[in-house]
Amino acid sequence: MGPGGPGQPPHGGQYSGGQVPPSRGGRKWLIPAAAGVAVVVMGGTLWAAVSLVDFGGPQPESVLPGNSVAFGKVDLDIDGSQIMDLISFSQKLPAEVTEETGEVEEDTTGVFAAAFAETFEVEESEVEEWIGQKAGVAAWPASDPEAAVDDGMALALALSVTDAGAAEATLDGLREDGDLDYTMVDDFVVMAEDETQINEYNDQMSAHGDLEGNNTYTGDLGDVPSGSIALAWMDLGAFSELTGMDQELAAEFGTGLDSAVEGRMTASMRVDGDYLEARMDVFGFEVEDEALTWLADAPGASMEAMGGLPSGTVAAFAGSGMDQSLSTAWESDGLPFLNEGDRTEMESFFNSVGAPLPDGFTSLLGGSTAFGLTSFDPNGLSEPSFQYHAVGGDQQAIEGFLDEAFGGPYSTAQQPEVSMDGDTVVVTHGRAGSGQLADDAVFQQTMQEMDDAVMAGFFDLRELLVGGEVKAPGEWGAVGVGVSVVEEGQRAVVELRWAPSGG
Repeated sequence: MGPGGPGQPPHGGQYSGGQVPPSRGGRKWLIPAAAGVAVVVMGGTLWAAVSLVDFGGPQPESVLPGNSVAFGKVDLDIDGSQIMDLISFSQKLPAEVTEETGEVEEDTTGVFAAAFAETFEVEESEVEEWIGQKAGVAAWPASDPEAAVDDGMALALALSVTDAGAAEATLDGLREDGDLDYTMVDDFVVMAEDETQINEYNDQMSAHGDLEGNNTYTGDLGDVPSGSIALAWMDLGAFSELTGMDQELAAEFGTGLDSAVEGRMTASMRVDGDYLEARMDVFGFEVEDEALTWLADAPGASMEAMGGLPSGTVAAFAGSGMDQSLSTAWESDGLPFLNEGDRTEMESFFNSVGAPLPDGFTSLLGGSTAFGLTSFDPNGLSEPSFQYHAVGGDQQAIEGFLDEAFGGPYSTAQQPEVSMDGDTVVVTHGRAGSGQLADDAVFQQTMQEMDDAVMAGFFDLRELLVGGEVKAPGEWGAVGVGVSVVEEGQRAVVELRWAPSGG
């Protein structure tokens, strides 16, 4: 528990700022944090992706309120143990990217300083004397309406400092100009727009302690990958209630519920030697009292199904166990967002193609399912080709579905061909390459270690960017996404990756 926890004096002490006119003019004091997030993937800052191994040293959450409902941070205090991963990744970047970003550097000094100096129009050399390499921002329900910034929430930014005296010299001038107010806490300066918001911050720290002492927050961080350089956390239920998102969902689904969203999430970013990954973990997620338990028993076989698509596939989607998950949800009336009319219409359609529910899900999807675009014209001058695989599907039912989709009296489209490959129903429309997608080196690079995904997607930028403004599409590799549902549906993991193929 950091300073100012329950029963301790209010935060701020002798360093607390004085009264300033409210600025409310765009929250310039948030810019350094936003800039820190941006440098993770933008020009001139490839070094920022060096692994930080569990965010070493004091962190911003140690000086931000324990009742925060949303929090994000960037830590550029480099741990060089992962420098080889960074170098390996940078060597795969497209040449037109490295022309903009320059050489990999290890010194992060000056990143936040440059952003701060530009934002507040002060000398960068002055800021470099005191600013550190960590930044975090938090939002919480404001107890004082005058301190609320948006949707009843108060905000504060924490920046690490290396010289408190030098920091005060700069910040006092900005406070006098009405640009911000601040208080020094441990090795951080906590910034807000005015004294009202700083008082709000002090009150919340005294009442709730720091976020680092929040067991829910620290527990949720247990699965954040080591080496992440940026992190976000949110209490989805509390945040949606504050922002009114719950009411919007209630109105959309006609539930009349006061709170339609529950759960929490973490989001993080890291660099592996082969890819840049953004990951999101969602805990206890529910919308309209419907959870993800219907996906919990799905086997992680989507990658195997996707890998069986033809080589040269431009974009692919796959899922495994979706048939059983959908059947279970159908029988328990737990399929999300379906009203009685939707169920009746859906049941009628499945009957019409010879696939009565709930077994009809298996008939059309099989135990594993994959769909891939095997050719794509970005100019729209030719019809795309595709291939569909249903492992364990019913050929007759799928042919019935295609008759409904392509065999209408006004349809001019050529009906796809249906064949069997072992126990897999294969639907082919247009041309398809020989070989398998699983043998493609960029596919392997992008989708590695996603074997447990119940749903997955793959997008070959080498093909999708042809004809655009990119100079060398072949260097851009691919983007992949995988979704896993674990812990009996109580946790979902979404991984989004970019694996470049330059170098």
